[in-house]
Amino acid sequence: MKKTIVLLVLLCIGFASCDGRKSHNGSLSDSIKMFKKTVTIEMSSYTPETYVEQKVDTLLSNGFRVHIKTYSDMETNVVYSKIKDTINYKTHYRNYKFDIRVEKNGKVVYNETFNKSRANKILGFGDNFVTDSPLYNFNTLAVLKSIQINDEPSLKNDVLIDIIYAIPETNRYSLHTLFIMENGKSNMVIVETK
Repeated sequence: MKKTIVLLVLLCIGFASCDGRKSHNGSLSDSIKMFKKTVTIEMSSYTPETYVEQKVDTLLSNGFRVHIKTYSDMETNVVYSKIKDTINYKTHYRNYKFDIRVEKNGKVVYNETFNKSRANKILGFGDNFVTDSPLYNFNTLAVLKSIQINDEPSLKNDVLIDIIYAIPETNRYSLHTLFIMENGKSNMVIVETK
């Protein structure tokens, strides 16, 4: 009888002490998940890392002289984030500004400076596009990828400048051609959007 009472007391103590707590491995696993949710390390990088400036001075066969200056805007950028484990990798893609000056027979016929906001207006990028439009989010996410002179020999009274804006980390881009006429008037045409 003493053995039965002792066994019964031990069982009562065993059941009373089991309060539904998790095992050591379960607690550790939950702690790791909670840590990942609350603690993040942020790693930032900039593209380009420092100020970049490029100048092009070209004399075309039709008598136009074209000056293009492209330089990184150190104050505005597009940020992309990727979280891996507990590290938030942020890449800041800097926007670019560019100046275009066109001369004909020593006389300046076109002289304009473009930043991201002005480029959005002239290229037609806006926030009014639907999500399945090829130009959706170009006003906020696209950065200048390339600007170059298109030396089309058949045009005698125009200068053509190809401008490509692209959304980083995607295959999306928009190619435009800026036509600058001998009288200084200009016109922008969309060539290709993907």
